Amino acid sequence: MKKVTQFFLSMAIMFAFGNVALMAQPSVAAPTPPARTAAKVISFFSDAYTNIASVNFNPNWGQSTVVSTIQVAGNSTLKYASLNYQGTEFPATNSLTMKKLHVDVWTSDATSFQITPISHGPKEKLITPTPLTLNQWNSYDIDLTQFTGVDFSDIFQFKVVGNGTIYIDNLYFYDNTATVDTQAPTGFTATKGAVTSEAVEFLLNATDDSGAVNYIITYGTTSVTVGGISGVQKSYSVTGLLGNTDYSFSIVAKDATGNTAASGPIVIAAKTAAGVPACPVPTRPAANVISIFSETYTSAAPAANYFPGWGQATVATLVNLAPGNAALKYNTLNYQGIELGVDVNAGASQYLHVNVYTENETSLQVTPISNSPVKEFLLPLAPLALNVWNSFNIPLASFTGVDKTKIFQFKFVGSGGKTVYIDNLYFHDGTTAVKNIYENKAVKVFPTIVSDYLNLTSDVEVKQIVIHNLTGQKVNSIVINSMEKNIDVSQLKSGNYFISIQLESGETVNSKFTKM
Repeated sequence: MKKVTQFFLSMAIMFAFGNVALMAQPSVAAPTPPARTAAKVISFFSDAYTNIASVNFNPNWGQSTVVSTIQVAGNSTLKYASLNYQGTEFPATNSLTMKKLHVDVWTSDATSFQITPISHGPKEKLITPTPLTLNQWNSYDIDLTQFTGVDFSDIFQFKVVGNGTIYIDNLYFYDNTATVDTQAPTGFTATKGAVTSEAVEFLLNATDDSGAVNYIITYGTTSVTVGGISGVQKSYSVTGLLGNTDYSFSIVAKDATGNTAASGPIVIAAKTAAGVPACPVPTRPAANVISIFSETYTSAAPAANYFPGWGQATVATLVNLAPGNAALKYNTLNYQGIELGVDVNAGASQYLHVNVYTENETSLQVTPISNSPVKEFLLPLAPLALNVWNSFNIPLASFTGVDKTKIFQFKFVGSGGKTVYIDNLYFHDGTTAVKNIYENKAVKVFPTIVSDYLNLTSDVEVKQIVIHNLTGQKVNSIVINSMEKNIDVSQLKSGNYFISIQLESGETVNSKFTKM
């Protein structure tokens, strides 16, 4: 009995000490930062300063980390338990006038800690501050120049990578110079750029001795602040606008201290373009389709997550372009994923189909992603004509290495900052009542290099054709209502062109030609 009692006593002691180690956390608060004026600090998490608004300390990036905010000696502290990596998201912030990143870190068991601010792109550079001493607060002041490649005029995220359990406090940028900035920005200009149905682009520039400029754009009751580099033109698009609507924008330029350019405000009027039309309804037999996103077909992945957080800059939403005709809208697209929730077997399919509409995107790629192991292979969606619904059918064999019997995700990748609409994403076997240019060459446009006339032939009736130049500008539109046509292009300037062919079924197929 004595041995049994000793055994259980030993186990109890081990369990107790195990819990002590497991529950180890700081008993004293992180060191209090020095007092600084508002112009000398940009704080994200600290009780000592006013933190910027709308910080999300726990975005879903697929991490295993468990995030919480606890009190340590009356001081708010971030706790990262079971850390592998962790993101923080906030509105884009111009930090060019700052010199250093400060962060306080406490851990009883971590052997690795890395951190990086992230600018759009995304652009990041993980830094490993040292030493990481256990069971005490480690205070790190990192020169921002160490984060090579990161654009500090456009910081919108942080990422921490490590292990164990880590406690974080006093996360902020600061300027440790003693100078006081009294000079306002000069040479302030603001002009209107591209206009779409839901966005207006502005081209902004000003010069300031601090090296950074903030542009404040106000329309109605809405105001946005845009960070820029002194003397470097900044392109920024105000999005989320209504189509076919008049707007008035008032823009001023300020430095970080609040000095305002004397030449402002600059007032710019703009009218948005007409709204995006609904995508043509597909006519392919349902029995030959494995649907991922389409209101025409039953989804093979009814629990799909069309808006997973993968750390992207994209704002993805579901929009109704007409009753019963919804589309996925990818605003400020850099990349966007879709998680199906199941492994979809497309082994009997030959093609991936997708419809794409955009007013300003010039480069778009797509890949299905297979599971166990994860494999992807990005392919371009081209030619990508602007202001029309593009219809693409890509042979699945083109996605090298992807196992089409185990598709569990999709990814779209754009050029950055543009808007794209996606509809009718599905696999199919090629069977269709309407053939198209990607299958069997049912629609033909020739020759590809032409002086006067293009020849159009089709197995089905063509309603009309639309010709765009490489910048997306529509240069001609011709009603066809026939299965063949000689198209006069003699009046076009020499160069490369896209031709969008709208079939009687509502599908649009695309080709390109060169005018001599």
